[in-house]
Amino acid sequence: MLRHSRFFAALATGLLALLVGACAESDPRAEEAARAATLPWLERMDAGAYEECWQAAAPLFRERVSLEEWGEQAVEARSPLGALRGRKLAATTFVTNPLGAPAGRYVIVVYASDWEAGDIHETLSMQESPAGAWLLVGYHVKQRRSGE
Repeated sequence: MLRHSRFFAALATGLLALLVGACAESDPRAEEAARAATLPWLERMDAGAYEECWQAAAPLFRERVSLEEWGEQAVEARSPLGALRGRKLAATTFVTNPLGAPAGRYVIVVYASDWEAGDIHETLSMQESPAGAWLLVGYHVKQRRSGE
């Protein structure tokens, strides 16, 4: 069973909290595009293709965590979960220029995931690239409490 939160940090550890705590704006198109971009990334994670996930992440992510560190952290956090039983979208939050992060457009995508080891929240922080693609800048896994 996952005992505590694991954060695969690309940005400072506090970025996720800053993004979630920032004044949420609304951009349904951005939220949908960012959510759609999380799906192939999560499929790679579920398949254990951690190097591909690292390669597909934003440059900022790759600057902050080495491929070796990423692989170790991914195995450490994912192995105890067992098999994925299901995953559903729980929330999306759009934010621009959050404090403590590089200027830009971000979307936080949260999934409620059912694993053999229990219920997990998977939170993906996505940043819009200059070319308009949504790329991962952070991934957070946390055990869900009952009723969440």
